[in-house]
Amino acid sequence: MITNERQYKITKSEAERFRAALREFKEIDRIKQGLDPVIISAQRSSLEQQLKDLDVQIEEYEKLRSGRVKRLFPNSVKEIGQTLIEARIAQGLSQRSLAERLGMKEQQVQRYEQERYQAANLTRVAEVAEALQLDLIAFFESRSDSVLNKIAPNLRGGFDASRLPTKEMRDRGWLSRLRLPEAVTGPLNDVDLAAAFVSQSLGAQALYRHHVRSGSTQDEYALLAWKAQVLHRSRIYVERERPPAFSEEGLVRKLVELSTRHDGPVQAVRVLRQHGVVIVLERHLSGTFLDGAAMLLNGETPVIGLTLRHDRLDNFWFTLLHELGHIFLHRDRGLYEGFFDEEGGAATSELEDEADDFAESAFLPNELWRKSFVRFTKVKDQVVQFARERGIASAIVAGRIRRERKDWSLFSDLIGQGSVRKLMSSAGHWEN
Repeated sequence: MITNERQYKITKSEAERFRAALREFKEIDRIKQGLDPVIISAQRSSLEQQLKDLDVQIEEYEKLRSGRVKRLFPNSVKEIGQTLIEARIAQGLSQRSLAERLGMKEQQVQRYEQERYQAANLTRVAEVAEALQLDLIAFFESRSDSVLNKIAPNLRGGFDASRLPTKEMRDRGWLSRLRLPEAVTGPLNDVDLAAAFVSQSLGAQALYRHHVRSGSTQDEYALLAWKAQVLHRSRIYVERERPPAFSEEGLVRKLVELSTRHDGPVQAVRVLRQHGVVIVLERHLSGTFLDGAAMLLNGETPVIGLTLRHDRLDNFWFTLLHELGHIFLHRDRGLYEGFFDEEGGAATSELEDEADDFAESAFLPNELWRKSFVRFTKVKDQVVQFARERGIASAIVAGRIRRERKDWSLFSDLIGQGSVRKLMSSAGHWEN
């Protein structure tokens, strides 16, 4: 854990060093040097994992330092010391400032924090909490008697089930699909049922953070509930249909060809499933601004979730290929946790840039696109002709021009507004 600015700067520097090492990591050069491919793969994986660990520490520190964190939840008595450190950072206090409030030397605070306050007595812990102006609300609950622990064992450590979008989940019928443990007796309220649904659907994945790309403030509890529903539906599909193992061969080419067909989106669902990709269409929840997501079911089966939030052909094809890009490129770099994307959201990582490039180049190679004058046209017929010559839907060309120029008034009659949901509904893939 990063506890001060000096450690933060050192960790940032270390992360950049690992990024540089990965950029300079050339597998082919190492093979020429006589290294075994297995060893080379292990070397890259080691670098990637170390970078990931550093990035997590940096992200946690920056989140605390931003001042957005107002409530902290220790999972146990042993973690109270950790929580005191997080509270200090969240309040923008240095170790020296806290020491001055306590009337002690900075080095003493550093020692306390290095040991996570394990050497401090209860009186000292109370003094630190008072200096940080913290209200400590604590209770002890028998694990054997806790209803939430029985029905939602994965949702511990400060998880506030009351923040789940319970009403929407109930109205959509999600809470009626639960299989409760036999040990649970008596009536449960909707909050308990919502927590049980999320816990059962996500399993161990409930403990992992997911990667969110968004230009809006996302409700993290609504996002988690939507993810649970997508994985729930994916699990039902896999148990019923027994899809084949994931296969990349020819998949992108088939999807590009389908983009020109009137029923292309419907056929895309069929082709993806034939290649071992489960695709689920599920409306977004209030407080989320999702267009698509990519994740793994049970750590094995790739899943794409689409919300059809904008209901446009250009959005459908770009989002679909963007999420497929995550599956192709990032199976070992975040797919288990899941990627959640909003159209127009700024790329928050190199992984999102890579998925963007994958989606755009799948339809139009970047070099070809950069040399084309159609990027600058405002003439509809030129867009249609260019798309026809390239064997892709004109909606895709129009959509790329609109994104690049950030002019959403262009070619509104080419992007297929209002057409995708109708197609999916007629095929039984979409519920209004």
